[in-house]
Amino acid sequence: MSNSKTGTYKKTDGTTIAITEERYKKARKMTEEEIHEAALSDPDAQPSTDDELKLFKPVNQGLRRNKKNG
Repeated sequence: MSNSKTGTYKKTDGTTIAITEERYKKARKMTEEEIHEAALSDPDAQPSTDDELKLFKPVNQGLRRNKKNG
């Protein structure tokens, strides 16, 4: 399997993680439960709380430009 670099991710502590094809393929195979558990174990990737989610505002779809309409 190729381990070529496809990108990087910079953590809040300043360290940089290489995103390789191997890591990407592994992540794509994870279940929602596995993703959630991994997020809980990473202080840089904590899930939003219910209170934080209440503060989110929807994106106004009317502002998106349609390529046909310019």
